[in-house]
Amino acid sequence: MGESMKKIFIIIGIFSIVLIIFFTNDNRIVNKKYYVNTDSYFINVDYPYFNNEDIDKKIKDYIDDAITNFKYNASNYSYMYLDYDYDISNEIIFYEYLNINNKVNMDSIVFNINDDYITIKEVVNNISNSNYQSDYIDINKKMIALTFDDGPNYNTSKILEILNKYNVRATFFVLGSKINHNEKIIKTMDEYGMEIGNHTYSHKLMTSMSNLDIIKEVENTSDLIYNIVGKYPNLVRPSYGSFNKKIKESINMPIIIWNIDTLDWKSHNSKKIVSRVMNKVSDGDIILMHDIYSATVKAVDILVPKLISEGYQLVSVSELFYYKNINLENGKVYGKAG
Repeated sequence: MGESMKKIFIIIGIFSIVLIIFFTNDNRIVNKKYYVNTDSYFINVDYPYFNNEDIDKKIKDYIDDAITNFKYNASNYSYMYLDYDYDISNEIIFYEYLNINNKVNMDSIVFNINDDYITIKEVVNNISNSNYQSDYIDINKKMIALTFDDGPNYNTSKILEILNKYNVRATFFVLGSKINHNEKIIKTMDEYGMEIGNHTYSHKLMTSMSNLDIIKEVENTSDLIYNIVGKYPNLVRPSYGSFNKKIKESINMPIIIWNIDTLDWKSHNSKKIVSRVMNKVSDGDIILMHDIYSATVKAVDILVPKLISEGYQLVSVSELFYYKNINLENGKVYGKAG
């Protein structure tokens, strides 16, 4: 056998040994998809996979227990994601992201691994900010939710630009019948971190509808929103804010109304809209406006900086209830947080 052939066999042998060591000691993390059906709502969970039966079972049991005990509530959370840092001291830190419309609640869970078993060492809670809103939400300060109904239309884009300029959030309850040809506006809502709610498809009074028709009004709009932004709305506002027992039983989402009506639909006067809000506003309020009116656009441009100067934090409806530590329940009606 020539020297060149010997070198080739040596190289092949070394490479084979490296491969054997690599695959028998594979500490790489492989993200797995874990779906949990909670009231027909699927929670998407990515978690590390260690190729170790005991460790993987411990992680899966932790996730199962968390979901079983409603730590992750479908009406509040968009997804759960476990990221990780792998420490040479046999500690694995999972960063657990609970996303509420891009506002992230992050828990750091420190697992301690010793000889093929894993224990939870500590849990550290932390609130981090989204990519869209840089200002930290202070739970000890006043906060309110601006909400907009009956869009989208061309005025919606103007309001979005104002809100984005001041780096604040709002919730838009959109009509399914107006989504067609306005998909770009819906995408902008999502890109700016606004919350997109369901305001039925046709804006018909649902209190006299059958259960099936009520469900269709809501589901058709939810499907249209999902087709554009890839996620379903978590909140619904019935047309005219009207509800009865049948509506509460038919809609499998929290029902959001309001406690301050700006009457912008009636006055079409920006000064009156601003005055009505500033004379009534208080911590935890949900304010009703309509993004389809020019007067409302002008009022928002005045109101947002004025409210900020008065110490109010402008958040989405889901954020408002989350930071007020109020769990939104499907089929229940909410008009104010607190």
